[in-house]
Amino acid sequence: MKKYLLVSFLAIVMLFPLQGAFAQVKNSPAKKDIVRGIPENDHINAFRVDKIIGSGVINLDGEPIGTIDDLVIDIDDGSLVYAAIKTGGFLGFGGKLLAVPWKSLTAVPSEGIFIIDQSKAKLAKASSFDANNWPDVGDRNWRAGIYEFYRHHLPSPRNAVPATSTQKQKSHIGYRPYPGYTEQPDFYPSVWQNIYGKMFDPQKIETITGKIVRVEFDKVMKLIVYTDTKKPVLVALGPTGYFESQEKILKPGDKITVTGSGVVVDDTPFLIATKIKEGNKELQVRDNEGHPIWIGWKQSK
Repeated sequence: MKKYLLVSFLAIVMLFPLQGAFAQVKNSPAKKDIVRGIPENDHINAFRVDKIIGSGVINLDGEPIGTIDDLVIDIDDGSLVYAAIKTGGFLGFGGKLLAVPWKSLTAVPSEGIFIIDQSKAKLAKASSFDANNWPDVGDRNWRAGIYEFYRHHLPSPRNAVPATSTQKQKSHIGYRPYPGYTEQPDFYPSVWQNIYGKMFDPQKIETITGKIVRVEFDKVMKLIVYTDTKKPVLVALGPTGYFESQEKILKPGDKITVTGSGVVVDDTPFLIATKIKEGNKELQVRDNEGHPIWIGWKQSK
């Protein structure tokens, strides 16, 4: 039996908040479970698949890509592996399907849509297939290629293809290392260096306002913000350990204003944050030249 199955009607745990178009449960006055002490209105993010299939998908340019046509699940561990996106006429795909890692999709329940963390230029290079001629979705080499294209590491312990950039990072004119530290990896661990420093361009500073719809916790912390102008923006912060140490922990649903340098790497646009504001609180990330404030923090903490 193949270990991967296509699923159309199955309750699966989803990584997005209970609100808006996907909401299934209305809040009621909190009552605590006698045994576990858990309020009755505490819910995991579980949704029926038939509420997700057919949902629209947009890219990082805010353009409609298509709709979620089907899902693929790993029956060994119950995890969602891929979403098959029906593309319609996007970029001339002519109604074909794109297999996209579930990690690449972020839900915006209030809009009833999903965001794919890729640009139009990147998706133009994606491979597709006919709905009546699916590839072997359980083939590990095929899976590794999909994860590599969309820049995600394969889940442990089956890491086979590391995500590597095919586009050389370009330094902006006038870039200089921050005084007092070296960029050699044997002096500072790489994650504590000036991440994205050579790409940061002080001439391309911009500001956006919107709600956080996703927080990615890896060695480097990233956000996806759905702006007030209904456009998704990928925001790069810095070492996850540093931001987890802050008094203010960023989370989905927070309304924030982000200032940073707009760059494009591997056809993917994102902001390298300099500061983040929520209400009257402000978190400084870098100075206006792109020098991170966490340099030396790990050693002196």
